[in-house]
Amino acid sequence: MSFEAFFAGIHGRPPFPWQRRLAAQVESGHWPDAIHLPTAAGKTSVIDVWLWARSKGWAHVPRRLYYLIDRRSLVDAAAEYAQNSIVKTGIDASVVRLRGGTAVTEEEWMLDPSLPALISTTVDQLGSRLLGRAYGVGRYSAAIHAGLAGNDALIVVDEAHLVEPLRQTMDRVGVLRRSAEAPLQLPWQLVTMTATPLAGKAVLGLNDEDKAHPLLSARFGARKLTSLEVAGERAATAFADLAVKFRTGGAAVVGVVVNRVALAREVHAALSQHGEALLLMGRARPFERDALGARMLQRCGTQTRPGPREPLFVVATQTIEVGLDLDLDALVTELAPVSALRQRFGRLDRLGTVGTTQAAIVSTAGTAMPYARAELDAALKWLKAGLAQAKGRGKVVDMGVDAVASMAAAPAEGARQAPHLLRQDLGLLFDADLGIEVEPYLHGEVRKADISIAWRQSLDELDPLEWPDAVEQQLPLTQELMPLPIRAAAGWLAGRVVDASDLETEPEDTALEPKPSQRRKAEREQPAAVAPFVIWDGEVARLSTRAADLKPGITVVLPASSGGYDAFGWAPTCTDPVRDLLAEGLVVPQRWRGDSTRTTHAVALAQHLQGVGQFAARFAAGAGLPPPLIAALDEAGRLHDLGKNDPRFQLLLGARPGELLAKSGVIDPRITREFAGLPVGWRHEVASVAARPHVDPLVRYLVGSHHGRGKPWLPARPDIALWREAQGAEWPALHRDMVRRYGWWGLAYLEALLRLADWARSVEEQAAASAALRSAA
Repeated sequence: MSFEAFFAGIHGRPPFPWQRRLAAQVESGHWPDAIHLPTAAGKTSVIDVWLWARSKGWAHVPRRLYYLIDRRSLVDAAAEYAQNSIVKTGIDASVVRLRGGTAVTEEEWMLDPSLPALISTTVDQLGSRLLGRAYGVGRYSAAIHAGLAGNDALIVVDEAHLVEPLRQTMDRVGVLRRSAEAPLQLPWQLVTMTATPLAGKAVLGLNDEDKAHPLLSARFGARKLTSLEVAGERAATAFADLAVKFRTGGAAVVGVVVNRVALAREVHAALSQHGEALLLMGRARPFERDALGARMLQRCGTQTRPGPREPLFVVATQTIEVGLDLDLDALVTELAPVSALRQRFGRLDRLGTVGTTQAAIVSTAGTAMPYARAELDAALKWLKAGLAQAKGRGKVVDMGVDAVASMAAAPAEGARQAPHLLRQDLGLLFDADLGIEVEPYLHGEVRKADISIAWRQSLDELDPLEWPDAVEQQLPLTQELMPLPIRAAAGWLAGRVVDASDLETEPEDTALEPKPSQRRKAEREQPAAVAPFVIWDGEVARLSTRAADLKPGITVVLPASSGGYDAFGWAPTCTDPVRDLLAEGLVVPQRWRGDSTRTTHAVALAQHLQGVGQFAARFAAGAGLPPPLIAALDEAGRLHDLGKNDPRFQLLLGARPGELLAKSGVIDPRITREFAGLPVGWRHEVASVAARPHVDPLVRYLVGSHHGRGKPWLPARPDIALWREAQGAEWPALHRDMVRRYGWWGLAYLEALLRLADWARSVEEQAAASAALRSAA
């Protein structure tokens, strides 16, 4: 099927010229380095191009598309776009949403890494995975995610100008991937999408054919006549008055976009006195945010044009800038850098249907957060210059796409720089036992790091010491997680009145560089002890009362009675119990968890080893790896649990005489370990290596690392003799040789294929045993 027919089958119209050119370029064997498009040009359709190319089975088209958009609230929009395209085309592909505190349900796509997957995600989630740290994932499972993100992957970064440090880091990843002696030869590419082209990159952009297209010319030529206003001390009142003025002038749907959460709440409260008003911000649970987004799209999405509209005020923070396909009739926005203003005005008369609309840009006194004051001053100077050049429009500047393009060049906006990623840095990042910070490589030197928070009604009925077990019985789900900066969370949990700086920025926004004195003051004010909470770090749940335990990417679970949330999101002064989405059945529980030792049915060792080998070989073949690597993974799968053939381990699993088990079924190893005489810390993968010390080095390494250890040291305690049999002293040299040969990401990918084969076989075994029991009953 041609791309034109494929696209029309999804959207009911032919593709734009630039979309056809992109598809032709991909068909010829390569993607552009960058896609330079203004807002409303339909850039999300890069997903359609990838799906079409994957349907052709071309080897040069990566199996995984990571679509990165650094607004958690907009990750869903890209995922829903992809899901719609997949449903309409019938392509067999997974759609995954990776945000902070990713739910276990999102791991299921990995059970077959040879299948295509669209992963919609954020800087923190993708960047931490690519660099071996994987926020919200157990440290010993992080290499799996690094292997998948670093191989057979196309990484598309939307609004790349907002995430410059990550772009720099990923450029370095591309260089370092190619330094291996025997790279896996799997495709991997970074594509940036932005309205600001990047120097030195192969760029695909608009040409005269695009600009002449009737739909695009209407969008780009629409006039958006904008006045410049100044707000006094009562900023919220100024914004509300302007919005009401536009409503009175005939605009049905009026948007108000401000830079700070606290101001957004004040404006929303004021406008609620004049009619229906909705509030959209990033610090909200996906469940409520999805419902609110759907409600907004029904009222003011692009599909509601043409036709009459019911009056509505839409109040939002910068989370509205990208992703949501809203089409406003009038706009009031707080002054922001020019790149942000372009995005906000992209939501005003988005399709050019109205032709001429009214707007206002309001400069406020006081804090400039989350931006630098110099950036706002430069934007205001640029706007005034445009105002001076305006002819025949009175005291307004046209913020339409074509009009802005004809103005003087926009002021340069400062971009934070990432540290230069070096080869020796990778050893520190990929070592599961080292706590190296990954933040600077993702966001530059300073960042407000986030956690995710969930509320559970069941915790109110239990002693805090019982909370971790309750959380592990039902792990946190993505739909019930709210993102929050660590500083704000620590202060709130300590009962401190949350100050303005904790409320100013969206969780995705980069914080300003603090002075050393400010940083020291913030550290002194950080509370040492806070109210009890449960930490879920991707491996275990544990109780804590220490603010120091709040680390980037973790999930915190609190009793519903803790409050801190209302219908629109984070509300630190709200003391009402938080709605428990799980208890009300509004989110779907999921008990499966990768790499889990919890099984319901006993599994024979021989059958498990054979099955894992078969899965590993199938995954490797499906990925297009050469025969020697397929054979190595097959052999590693058939040897990986050989060390479980130890009388003590079999007793721990509850095996009967003459029986060898791989998994124990209902036996609790924590209880049987004492009777078996197996010391705590004994590792069966070390015993597996000792049982076959002279196999191929890659096979030996994969067997020893199949639970995430052995990078670079093979665990020695508590059985030194076993460690010596496994040639543990030579293990760091083996690890170094494997890294030199396959590279960090190539080796992580080989590890991932074996470990995912183990997971997939375990899921298959448990499902088959459960089905057999049901059949017998």
